[in-house]
Amino acid sequence: FNQPSEEIQYLGTPYTQDCIEAIALVLQFEEQVERALVLTNDHNHCFLIKGYRTVYLIRYGFRSDYISEGYKGFVKALKLLQRHKIEIKELLISTKEFEIIRQNSLSDSNVESFLNSSYSRTNTIYDYISNLDFMLNEPLKINDYYPSELPLNLIDERIIDLAFKFKLDADASIMTAYTRLEDIIREKINSQKFSSSLMEDAFCSDVKKNKLSPFKWEAENEEASNAIGRLFVNMFKAYRNQRAHSEVKKSFSQLQREFLLINELYQLEYESIKR
Repeated sequence: FNQPSEEIQYLGTPYTQDCIEAIALVLQFEEQVERALVLTNDHNHCFLIKGYRTVYLIRYGFRSDYISEGYKGFVKALKLLQRHKIEIKELLISTKEFEIIRQNSLSDSNVESFLNSSYSRTNTIYDYISNLDFMLNEPLKINDYYPSELPLNLIDERIIDLAFKFKLDADASIMTAYTRLEDIIREKINSQKFSSSLMEDAFCSDVKKNKLSPFKWEAENEEASNAIGRLFVNMFKAYRNQRAHSEVKKSFSQLQREFLLINELYQLEYESIKR
């Protein structure tokens, strides 16, 4: 008697959108995806994805019998896997086996049988894609399916609390990060200045006037260190000053990019050294 496997992670729902997002999630966060197997029964499809330590079953939110969201989503899923250079094969399974998948009851022996089957094939994968591309004659967008999360492992610990709040109020997190950075640098050089003039005093030298900044970076020479300082000031000026003088309306992805730019300023500040 085959017991349901405890090693399989079932992701997605019977809805196509959820299943595509589940595949994108695996591709973004799984350490190593070894291969993907499309399990097909009567034009219904699901995905068995073998990772480094985990096997994922992406549920049956895909179809391929006519132009529909299920078919478009199926091809989007295939293109996501192709983008990541994942080996993809297809295996036709029985109605009984498909019903086992519906019940989240695949056993370890089922998985091994699927992955090691000599009847899996690759040519049909390209047929699914080319057929839909021909019928639609338009590109399918797939970038938006990746998780829109900040990479917390890269965020400076001094603004990690703002990263946690980012989805609730991105603009507030960004403005607080700018203000906090100014406070850090103001204390660092014992200054009462604000904004870009504060940053210039801290990190930018004027060699012609024989004026050296109190902080620099481990760089090839003074010119290279000063270039980093100018980059620091210009990044701050370009984004912070805009917010100081007008209301800023940006998409969520643009706000994420701005927060990551601020995070880079924090990293550069941390790496600067006193002369």
